[in-house]
Amino acid sequence: MKLMRWFPAIALTVILVVAALLWWNRPQSSDMANYAPADALVYLECNSLLDVVDAVASTDAWKELSPLLGTSGSRPPNRWLTRVISWTGIGPTRTVILARAQLVTVMLDLGAKEEGETLTIKPEAAILIETHTAERRIRPTVEEALRLFAEKSYRQPTLKRTDVAGTEVLVWSAPTSERQIVATIDGTLVIIGNTERAVKTCLEVRRGQRPSLKSHPEMQQMRRQLTAPDTLAFGFISSSNAARLLSLGAPLLFGGAPGDARFDRIIGASASKVLAGVGWSSRVSSGGIEDHYLFSLQSTLVSRLQQHFRPTNTPIQVLDMLPNDVHSVSVYRFENPIATWQMLETTLSSQLDTLSAMLVSSLLKSALTPYGIEDPERFLNLIGPELSTVRLTSETEQSTLVAQVRDEASLRQLLLGPGGRNLKHNSVGDAELIEIPGKNIAVRFLEARVMNGQPADLRLHLQAATGNSATADRIKQLEHYLGRSNSASVVTYTRESDRVMKFVQAISRGSGSTTATGESTELSRKIEQLPYSATETKLGDQGLERITRSSFGQFATLVPLLFPER
Repeated sequence: MKLMRWFPAIALTVILVVAALLWWNRPQSSDMANYAPADALVYLECNSLLDVVDAVASTDAWKELSPLLGTSGSRPPNRWLTRVISWTGIGPTRTVILARAQLVTVMLDLGAKEEGETLTIKPEAAILIETHTAERRIRPTVEEALRLFAEKSYRQPTLKRTDVAGTEVLVWSAPTSERQIVATIDGTLVIIGNTERAVKTCLEVRRGQRPSLKSHPEMQQMRRQLTAPDTLAFGFISSSNAARLLSLGAPLLFGGAPGDARFDRIIGASASKVLAGVGWSSRVSSGGIEDHYLFSLQSTLVSRLQQHFRPTNTPIQVLDMLPNDVHSVSVYRFENPIATWQMLETTLSSQLDTLSAMLVSSLLKSALTPYGIEDPERFLNLIGPELSTVRLTSETEQSTLVAQVRDEASLRQLLLGPGGRNLKHNSVGDAELIEIPGKNIAVRFLEARVMNGQPADLRLHLQAATGNSATADRIKQLEHYLGRSNSASVVTYTRESDRVMKFVQAISRGSGSTTATGESTELSRKIEQLPYSATETKLGDQGLERITRSSFGQFATLVPLLFPER
């Protein structure tokens, strides 16, 4: 009887002790920047894989497409159950890892090199997974998962076990190429890279032998600006590395490979005087995913540019001129285009030395050269506040330029030359196409608009002359659904079919599904009907801000990298 009398107190004590132990032993979120090398070119972090899974599963696009994928993982795991597993660690090891994992991807080197006329880019990168679970428990599960991944990726890979700084490192190598998967487990941290050097570098950071990215002041500031409680992922590139990436990538625009030290130095030095870091974050929004990008600029640059970076408040008018099935359209909406152009060139040049300023001026001018426009300032002075570029398909080499006309006579003289001699005039319906010999460029004037681009593309644009464009209807519906900020200077709409198809195929491969997603007619039809992505760009207090709302956001680009085709 006495025992029965004390039973409630004993039970309560046991419950409190168990609760205290669970609270004490719950996984504490780590700052993953502690594991990233301070000089990493690119840093991407995700502090909850389950939050990302939940976010993707909650999108309108996934609800439409998942029943057709034939994957057992089309429905996300029970959220309450996974939280219990995360706290207690009770459950299958694979589920415990998924419930607790924080993940970081770092790019250490772009690996660009030229071999004859072939340019090869092989980034050196690593994935770091904080499992918050003891090494002796996770090792068998992690090694088995990596083995299966290597076999799917390489077919009959060879496994080698080596020792690096007293730690066992596993290397799976492809039989017919230099590709490899390198992995090690250090306590609760799993490091997976594509080279031994990448894994060794991250291992040294983990052990305090190399500086980490955590204390980088630009990164701390970017986190404060872009992260929030509902942030799914975060990315960062420092100002020095943004300049370095630009110096590596800029030569590609000129058809060459990085390696011209003088050119690279000019680009790198110029970029470092303009850029002050790049950041990215992602969250759920309006039935899709919203990506927020910030390209920080030097404060003196921002204050000067803001005077003339103001957008017009008039509705977008180019939409009714679009043919069906346009791949993308970008609309530039400045109150005074010529003043914006001149201020941009003057402000950038004022930050640079003479040689760099000449290079920047040349690059700005080259933006309109493909349209046969050799004098950008005069052209911008003859058009209205709205200028658009339209790409008909993802394979189209060049966009078509569409602009409002303020002075048609002067614009004809600029684009067609004095007197308009030796021009080829073609009538297509009620419209006239004027082809410029030797340039593969045609010009069309119609209803106070000018269109400039390749002749074949302009003929397709004539389909929209009646204003019955399915593309326009879809974009207008998208604007009504998402809303559009009048503070955006540039608005871009892009068809996502190819990207989404690659994303769902990667999901299918990752889940082990045998369904041939690429051959599903119904799946392809539904993907084609998905909304366009919408991107708004404006100049904010810190620099250029881009907000993109799309079906799956940047995850549609990142997931195929994790589950590539063989």
